[in-house]
Amino acid sequence: MKIIERYALSEFLKIFFMAIASFVAVFLMVEVFEGMDNLMKHHVPFTQGVRYFLYKVPFIAGQTAPIAALVATLLTLGILNKHGEITAVKAGGIRLIRAFLPLLLCGLALSLAVIIINESITPVALKKVEAFRAQWFNVRGGFGKNGVWLRAPGGLLNVRYADMREQRLEGLTLFMLEKPFIVTGRINAKNAVWVNGLWVAKDAEVWDFPAGGIAKRRGAFDMTLPDIPSPEDISVAEGLLKNMGFMELKRYIEGIEAEGYNASKYRIDLYAKLTFPLVCFIMVLIGIPFALKTGRHGGIASGVGLSVVIAFGFWVVFAISRSLGTNGVIPPLVAAVFPDALFFAAGALMIGYVRE
Repeated sequence: MKIIERYALSEFLKIFFMAIASFVAVFLMVEVFEGMDNLMKHHVPFTQGVRYFLYKVPFIAGQTAPIAALVATLLTLGILNKHGEITAVKAGGIRLIRAFLPLLLCGLALSLAVIIINESITPVALKKVEAFRAQWFNVRGGFGKNGVWLRAPGGLLNVRYADMREQRLEGLTLFMLEKPFIVTGRINAKNAVWVNGLWVAKDAEVWDFPAGGIAKRRGAFDMTLPDIPSPEDISVAEGLLKNMGFMELKRYIEGIEAEGYNASKYRIDLYAKLTFPLVCFIMVLIGIPFALKTGRHGGIASGVGLSVVIAFGFWVVFAISRSLGTNGVIPPLVAAVFPDALFFAAGALMIGYVRE
């Protein structure tokens, strides 16, 4: 590895980790200001509160890694350009793409690192956040391999599959509980729909479990389920699927598809767990030609500003593609891959026009 390559790589990594640290610090400050009242209201000990925020760091770092990679690319090459190193590279007969190949390889390595962290560390940390919220804030709800779990007055609700667009629940089980966590009854229903502010179960099967007695079945019929969490509560719990790793979510999807449910919206999240980390590499790819095109007039301000514009453009495409996939307009795989493919193609095309 040539001196210029080592220098560029070291500057890139230095700026990347500084950017990650800055983003994490900003997000944590926002979290602290928003959550301080809640922590004080529930008398959460200081050390527990610190842990609560620190558990969020892996997720924040994974989400901000792509823009940090873009900022690092633009600033690194901007600084080299400003000090004349790019001109020196050209004068030495070295191809610019060859000189900055280590940055691309580093971007790819960062993508793989984010995938590994998202599969190993992030799910564990987010589940600790979920457990903390349940313990201290009495937040009811979670998402696991068996679907959505929610506390209900006097019971515990499990929903195998939830379609909040149609306000419909599939594979519903309501456990009636008495302290200390004794199951006194159970309601099974194939599905339930939200009608006039209540869940109406179809073909509900009611079981009673008397203490020391024999379980009794009270037949199957349509019934209204009072005190069941609203669609909004279920949507919040369903959103916790981000706590799951790739393999855990994959097993859940395979399970509900085997039972006949449509898991398209979950497949978008599954594929995104692989495609989103790859944005680190794509941002390096697209940042190199932008930085070289800026010339010696580019500085820190222009680099950061350009990063914001490119990142915003990606997020717009990402949001539109995801929305189309969620609504069934395009297949889940296309919805997850399209933003990456579009920006990869743009980056590769621009690199082809870089003046050597």
